Amino acid sequence: MKLIKHREVARAKVEGVGALLISALLAGCAASPEADKQGPGAAETAHGAPVYNIGCSTTLQPEHRVELDLVDSLMEASEHYAALAQLESVSFDTQQHWLRWAQLLAEVGQLEYAAEAFTAIAERCGSFEAYHGLGIVKVKENELAEALQALARAKALAPAVAEVRNDYGYALLLNGEYGVSAFELRTAYELSRQKNRVVANMVAAYYLNGGKAAMSQLRRELGLSSGQLAAGEQLAKSLGRK
Repeated sequence: MKLIKHREVARAKVEGVGALLISALLAGCAASPEADKQGPGAAETAHGAPVYNIGCSTTLQPEHRVELDLVDSLMEASEHYAALAQLESVSFDTQQHWLRWAQLLAEVGQLEYAAEAFTAIAERCGSFEAYHGLGIVKVKENELAEALQALARAKALAPAVAEVRNDYGYALLLNGEYGVSAFELRTAYELSRQKNRVVANMVAAYYLNGGKAAMSQLRRELGLSSGQLAAGEQLAKSLGRK
């Protein structure tokens, strides 16, 4: 498994040149507090290659919350390069630091390396967040078989997380599995506190699985508006189905 130094990712993307991206060997979860403080840019070397110790701790100290809140605020403002720069200025003391790093690699267009990073975190820590992130990246890479495998694992680990069920349902939708997709997306809709983020996917799955009759069922059972139904039908048709 190779990992790329996030500093090299940012530099290559910002400069827009074919800079060489430095690969790295991957070590297991850190075995000591000192190892936990290693970040991607502060690796030791073995046989001439950097070795990264992924920390699996989910315990956030106050200083970690401050660090990650700043990164999150930049991400919410779509300032992903700034978020990556801010993240690389701190030690990667928790799994959340590593997950943000992998997510930001995807946000700056480095999908291959984001997938490698999420895979490494998933293998070492076994968290649903890592499998979920990997599944999203694989959907973006149009590798649906791998996406479905990762998202199914995330669902098994966290069956009541709306975002996981939504993304799994959407991947099933793209894969033409409309009945199962409708089930997953209905579950995501009922779990979600932000139902507008899920409703179009759910309506599209129902439409593709059962046509207008299924959409009428949704209107009766959930009280969906004409606009919500129309948006879902439009999404279904954009996927190439009438």
